[in-house]
Parts: sequence; structure tokens; C-alpha cells
Amino acid sequence: MGKQRITICLSPVGPDGLKQAIGQAMDPFWYDREDHPHPDWVGEWDYWFVSGAGCLFDVLPGHEDDPRLVRYDDWSGSPEVLPPLRCHGGPRGILDLDTPRAAEARRAASNWTAYRAFADGYPPALPFHHFEERARTLEPEHAREAAVAAFREQPLIQAIAADPALEERFTSDPALHMDEDLETYVTRHVEAVLPTPALLTLDGRWVEGGGPDYERMFNACLEGLPGDTMVVRVLYHS
Repeated sequence: MGKQRITICLSPVGPDGLKQAIGQAMDPFWYDREDHPHPDWVGEWDYWFVSGAGCLFDVLPGHEDDPRLVRYDDWSGSPEVLPPLRCHGGPRGILDLDTPRAAEARRAASNWTAYRAFADGYPPALPFHHFEERARTLEPEHAREAAVAAFREQPLIQAIAADPALEERFTSDPALHMDEDLETYVTRHVEAVLPTPALLTLDGRWVEGGGPDYERMFNACLEGLPGDTMVVRVLYHS
């Protein structure tokens, strides 16, 4: 049991009817609903709050004063003052999905370029899972310890581990993903900007997942919505 966020897509609704509309969309997935579809049915949530902290949406410039924007956080329990171009949700057509993705594209490209320039000074490194798989065969009783030791012996990994700033930027296992080509690396990071762990679609489907397929679906779903569709971040307890 824990809390996580879901992005909810709703038919057009004004501020006064928003929470009721969210409740109606969420109701079919409530733990304690009485009309269970079948004996093994298990719900998704037992309480929820409007809250996008940590995954706020950007607002298209010029629409900062639109009354349909969601600027309150039920979970925080205290008044919140958001920057004019940030919100917990609003009509899809006035949410700026491109600016945060463009910023992430620049950041990812910069990291990839810096890593490749740094890594060129060392022998190529292999990802940790390579050593983990080999150790399971050669030293099954001490596989984890052997894999960690062999992985850390790589000069590139040693150089990164010796500098906390580099380790934060490149991660402790950079060969796992940063050996991808630039386009693949940037695309993967850009597609991860908007998704929350779950999505409630406009036609009432609750979708959870992770990884590239889910992230591509999430982005395509938001991009394909009519402009007046309400899109709201919600924190729920599962």
C-alpha cells in the first residue's frame, strides 16, 4: 500500500464541477465499491487528492489567467501559490507539453555529449548486468560480491565513482544506457517527462505501467486529446 500519482483525462468541466467529475471517473476503481464486476476484482484506490506536486504541468504563455486551470493542492492542506505558468491541471489545449520536453532534450543531449567526451579517455566500460550474469555462472555462491568487484575494477567506472558530481550526472552504471546513440538516448528521456505511474483515459481505462511502451502510449494519449479535455494530476492511495 502506498501513494502514487495518476493523470486523469475528463470531458470538459468547469471549476465547480471538477472534483465531482474526478470522483465519477475514479469511482469504478474504488476498493470498496459494492457492485464488484467479479469475485476476484480488486480496486485501485481508497482515497485521493487533487495534487500534482513534483509533476506539475506548464501553462501556455498567454493563458495564465484561465479560470479552468487547477491551482490548488488538496494533499498539502495549506494555501499554495504557484508560478503563473505552472498548474496541477487544466484544459489540454492550454497546457504546454512541449517546453518541458524540449528542456529535457537539451539536458539529455548535453549529458550524453559530455559522457562520450569523458569516456573516450578510458577503455570502454560494460554495464553491471554483464558482470552479474557472468558471476552467477562462475561464482554462484558469491555472485553479487564478485559482480560488484569486477564492475568497479573498470577504469571508467572508477573515475566516475571518484567524483560525486560525475556520478550524479552520468549515474553509477552509465554504460547501461549512455552507450545508446544520441537520438535514442534523448528520445527515451524526453518520453519520460510527462507520464505519471498511472493514467485514466478519457474513455475510462485505468492504465499502469512503466518503460518505453507505456511512456509512448501516455504521450500519444495526451497529444491526441481534444483541446477542451481536462487533464488533472491526482495523488491516490493504493
